[in-house]
Amino acid sequence: METMDGNNQYRCEGCAKLVNAKKGAKIRSLPQILTFSLLRFSFDFQKMERYKETGRFSFPMELDMGLFCESVSSMEDTSYELFSVVIHRGSTYGGHYHAYIRDVDNLGKWTHPDEDNFQLHSVPSDSKVQGLNLSFGLLQLAEDIAEGAPVEALYGMRAAHSDSDIRYAGVNEEKSNIKNDRPKGGASDSGSTTNVHQETQRKKKGKKKQERPVEPVVPGYCWFDFNDARVCSITSKQIERQFGGKESAYMLFYRKKSMHRPQEALGDPMYKVPVDLVQEVLLCNEELVKQREEYESVVNKITIKVLFGQNHQYIGGAVRPIVDTCDHMQLTLDRRKTMGELRVAILEQCCDLVPSVSCLHIAKQVPSGLHLYDQVLDDDSVIIQSTNICDGTLLFVWDGKQLQGTQIQIGHHCEPLLLTVSYGNPSQLSQGFAKNLTLGELSLLLSEQTGIGANRLRLGRISVKDGDSKVIPFKVADESSTLEELKLHDGDELIAQDSHISEFGHVLLSTNENKLWTFEVENRCKDCGSEAVATLVEVDKAVSVEELKAVIISKLYIEEIQDGGRIRVQDNNWGLQTPLHEQQSVESAGLKPGMKLVLEPGAAPLHNEITLSFSCVPSSDVPDKEICVSKTSTVQQCLGLMIEVAAFDNDDWHLRKTNWCREEGDVLDDLDATLEQCQLRDGDHLLLEAGKLPPKGFLKLPVFLAKCSRTDTTKMASQFRRGEQGTLGVSIPRTTDNSRRVHVDSIIIAKTFTLADLKLQIMTLPSMTDIAIPTLDFLRIRLIENGRLTSVLRGHSQTLQRLKLTNSSQLCLQILQQEEDLRKNQVLLHIQQRVPETRTYTHYRELIWDISKGATPEMLRQVIADLVLLPVETIAIAKYLCDKYEWMPIDSSSFVRKGKKHQKNQKKSPPKINLRNSPYQIKDGDVIGVKDLTFDPLNTDDFSTPADDEGKALLILAAEEKRRRRKENQNRTNASDNSSPSSKRQEVGLTIKVGNFR
Repeated sequence: METMDGNNQYRCEGCAKLVNAKKGAKIRSLPQILTFSLLRFSFDFQKMERYKETGRFSFPMELDMGLFCESVSSMEDTSYELFSVVIHRGSTYGGHYHAYIRDVDNLGKWTHPDEDNFQLHSVPSDSKVQGLNLSFGLLQLAEDIAEGAPVEALYGMRAAHSDSDIRYAGVNEEKSNIKNDRPKGGASDSGSTTNVHQETQRKKKGKKKQERPVEPVVPGYCWFDFNDARVCSITSKQIERQFGGKESAYMLFYRKKSMHRPQEALGDPMYKVPVDLVQEVLLCNEELVKQREEYESVVNKITIKVLFGQNHQYIGGAVRPIVDTCDHMQLTLDRRKTMGELRVAILEQCCDLVPSVSCLHIAKQVPSGLHLYDQVLDDDSVIIQSTNICDGTLLFVWDGKQLQGTQIQIGHHCEPLLLTVSYGNPSQLSQGFAKNLTLGELSLLLSEQTGIGANRLRLGRISVKDGDSKVIPFKVADESSTLEELKLHDGDELIAQDSHISEFGHVLLSTNENKLWTFEVENRCKDCGSEAVATLVEVDKAVSVEELKAVIISKLYIEEIQDGGRIRVQDNNWGLQTPLHEQQSVESAGLKPGMKLVLEPGAAPLHNEITLSFSCVPSSDVPDKEICVSKTSTVQQCLGLMIEVAAFDNDDWHLRKTNWCREEGDVLDDLDATLEQCQLRDGDHLLLEAGKLPPKGFLKLPVFLAKCSRTDTTKMASQFRRGEQGTLGVSIPRTTDNSRRVHVDSIIIAKTFTLADLKLQIMTLPSMTDIAIPTLDFLRIRLIENGRLTSVLRGHSQTLQRLKLTNSSQLCLQILQQEEDLRKNQVLLHIQQRVPETRTYTHYRELIWDISKGATPEMLRQVIADLVLLPVETIAIAKYLCDKYEWMPIDSSSFVRKGKKHQKNQKKSPPKINLRNSPYQIKDGDVIGVKDLTFDPLNTDDFSTPADDEGKALLILAAEEKRRRRKENQNRTNASDNSSPSSKRQEVGLTIKVGNFR
């Protein structure tokens, strides 16, 4: 009752005076089930945000409601007892619910819970289709868990078979089971039993285990914790731990003590279960069974190739198919079937090719051909999955003795090696030889095939090193060694010589003397009276490119070429390259033997000149053009030459760099700088873009405005006058979203101006006059890079040149509701919290992180934990890499410290990580994902979203599109010259030349 006195007196309607009174409420009738909501969630009107009440609120196990009733008869029961508590763990922005439930009907088996931690394993033991028991009710949940149905089945996630058994094993021999002791109609499946407890404590040897004294349990008063798929026994004392804290009671459920379940309800989970609920579960189980069968059918489907001995022969040391015969038969089947069913399927498909007495061997393709390995078991009852047969396996069906009358060897020990043997000029043979063959046996075989007597045959191995070849003869002691022991491999070359005719030394001499490089040259000097033909040219690698051109002109019988002619390289991947400098040697020019060269009319570049290509933007109809210019030329001179070559009648253009795949780079805004100072190299591609750059020393900067949550500028001004806090400008999300900002205008400003001057000039723009901005600190300017907001411009006294602004910079304005002056040791981060049990994130919140005391992962985790109101030990954080659509977990435990090794007795200090450095490089605008490990403790590094999967797929498509366009450009170049594209040469290793700096 509330006493109303003093300043809170009650005005009596009868006497019209203020009098003392008592105000209260009485309950007229009591329900059978009494529910209390503890109102844990509230709203802070000062901070304008939600928060959770974590204070202590105690509640009794038994409650007498008679004191709160208007009138109570002597026959009415007003005593209640607690039978369920709903518990919330987390904050207002995310959390997890679980419930403590008292087993009123005594359906489960309760044992004393173990206080030590245990780990839950939910790996299915078999691939049976599992479904939820139809005996479903509130208290039947314990029974279903005991019979193998996880709680996720209630939400349509998955279900377990009714005759399976999930047990929760503790340290003691007794198992804490939620399992009905009633006899079952069918036998339980022991194969599906999954032990979900692990022993967490081991006693010392020689000591007996001390068992915990089990407190007496009253039937109907056993408590269980239902936490998703995890159900365990608890004591009533554990309820008191939920009186307060971040994990605390949220709702209370009481029932009258006089409520007694009928005798027939005790132990019967089907008691009064609604029929519609049974039908709903039945339909869900049928759909689940159907989906499981379809899934199992897909994942267990394999495709194998069946080869038949009648269509193969043993030639050249390996099994090869006979010409004009069926090479193989493709067979698709379920790997859960037996070997007997596999043999029947083969007989049904190709009965004529299967011998009467057949066996199956696994075959593999080796460089020399096919080779047979292990024999498949003859037991027809064996499951295919238990054998070595998998998707793509080659099965060889034959009689197990011989192929076309030839005995063959089987197994890994006799696997054939593909060797090339030269025994004349130019006679040679290439075939497979068993690796368990000795060198003496190989000599006898080669003696029969080459016609060289066995006593005169000498074998040697060809060794290639640094482009030089030499023959290493085998020793007499090697005669008893096998090819495997001699370390011969597939593709090795041998030489068989007759000792009476020649020696290996002559071969070595002739090989070392051959240092000529061969090139394929195409003549494109059509205007010189010659046809476009291709020829082979051999020159020494030490000659110059000018001498190579002279040899080519002489070989092609060309009398005169316009401007002397020049040589280019025709690359199979990159097309026609820039002209070669004739002062270099063939080797220093980067040429390799076998390259395709092109001879065309035109002057070759001088030693101080580079060749640049350029394309006009937005004039896409103008083809790419090429100029030769001196390295010491300025950007202004290069620009003028390109405008002249493109035949434009105005100078309203500027130049921009590109990367290796011709994507836009920096603008060449310093017109007086030389090309060498701008780091332009031979073969670079530039963009000739419309628009003249501002004068030297000035910047032309486009300005964008982040769209506000309230677009009415008058509302903005009123909010400033009222002093409301927050951010009016909505920042750009982590994805490239140009719709969240509006282009305001472009300004031209000197590089020597300060950031304060920049803000003042922006505020004077016509589009900004209607927006009331009290001071410069209410305006935040950020850079836009790759369509995303990044760095915040700091320091009003800093010049634009000191802030490293260029003509390529783009600015975005954010109007704030409170003053802000960021320092250098403050970083603006975007924090996004992952929604529990999903792959999505909430809208980000800005975090200004002060790194003056350090920028370690622990400090960042603590700051983020305070922001999202979660314990720091239960969260994981990661940085989002926008360009790669990947997340980089931020964890000091995965950091490997590189440096000087510690001495033996010296203590190892923990590595000091600075997140501002590599590999994290935390900076303004970075998106930091926050994940609550309570809901996903196993996947601590998985922060991905469906949008990330789509982004990675788009990156793959973009890479394929680039390759396709390069191929089209190459084909277009070849087609324009009436020549077909040459075949792609074999990949070679990367060669890096390092100079001598001594």
